[in-house]
Amino acid sequence: MARASAFHCLVTCCLLLTAIHAGAGERSGKAEFLNSKEALAGNLPFSEAVSAGNYLFLSGQIGNTGGKLVEGGIVPEARQAMQNVKSVLERNGAALTDVVKCTVFLADIAEWPTFNNVYREFFHQPFPARSALAASGLAMNARVEVECIAYVPRAR
Repeated sequence: MARASAFHCLVTCCLLLTAIHAGAGERSGKAEFLNSKEALAGNLPFSEAVSAGNYLFLSGQIGNTGGKLVEGGIVPEARQAMQNVKSVLERNGAALTDVVKCTVFLADIAEWPTFNNVYREFFHQPFPARSALAASGLAMNARVEVECIAYVPRAR
């Protein structure tokens, strides 16, 4: 498990550095660290999203609203996590159709088929690239966490 997480972090960092280095379409030449009022109110040690070049990197989203995890298990949590992804994208000028890569963390890999049913409510063909893995523990004891990378040409 630790190897998968370390590998995932390495890949994400490489993608971020590649996007920053490429610089195509950057407005300021620097990464922009983006937070909504809600994210800032949580006083957490990470940005809600980072814009680098034409890429928007979203922090992992769990099925929480109003600072509390939704009740009912994997289906309502997955729907709320995906809604949170959609909201972060929209606040930053992007849409689900701009997503090119998702990483899904599941507390129980046996819930992967159930998660896929909810995922299909939000994404349609052609689907973004995706990885899914089981995690031994997620924030707030969540069942699922979803992080995404979107390609958003800034000349829109």
